[in-house]
Amino acid sequence: MKLDLRTASYDEFVDFVFDHYPEDEINDKWYWKSHAEIEVEPRRALDYLTRVFLSGTDLLQKYTPRQIAEGLEYLIGGGPASDFLDQVWNAEIPWPDRQRCIFAIPKIYADVLETDPDGVGGCAYMLWDWVAFGYDCGNYDPKTDAEAARVQDAMFTALTPMLQSAHPETQVGALHGLGHLHHRDGARVMREFLGSDRPADPRVREYAAKVLEGHFL
Repeated sequence: MKLDLRTASYDEFVDFVFDHYPEDEINDKWYWKSHAEIEVEPRRALDYLTRVFLSGTDLLQKYTPRQIAEGLEYLIGGGPASDFLDQVWNAEIPWPDRQRCIFAIPKIYADVLETDPDGVGGCAYMLWDWVAFGYDCGNYDPKTDAEAARVQDAMFTALTPMLQSAHPETQVGALHGLGHLHHRDGARVMREFLGSDRPADPRVREYAAKVLEGHFL
């Protein structure tokens, strides 16, 4: 099962990624069983990923929230299509295009993940983990790599307003992402969050305190 992004339309790409029965067990996921592959063209990969983030309402006309969540995991969750997310660090792609992709991520929360109390099977909690984990594991060092620093700043800018969401799973997902991102202002933002009335859910307040202590897996 293969898709060539050099020639595939956006609609073909969307069907390839989302038109599958969602499974709970990782080994049962369609993309592992079918050995799914996408031949990536960097600029088109970034463009299509951005369009996915911005088009959650349209996706819900064709797919269930669980199908969308599983497709997001395929695209950015460290699976066989992880080359998509890699493009936000690709300096050969103009920065405004990469920044637009990062800034589009909160919209998929508002359009899709917040339609479900548990953030669609935990996808709201994990999505920013997938996006920001490279800063936690040492793949990207903003102290020595200006490109990594620029992307980190854009992610921080996208993440911070999500703490103002009324959906607890979005707040927890944003805190999770801030933990992995290790931005220089992350601790300050989380302290301000804890000092406000925004974490109305006691579970969110408890988790925020844990993230500040470095416990956020």
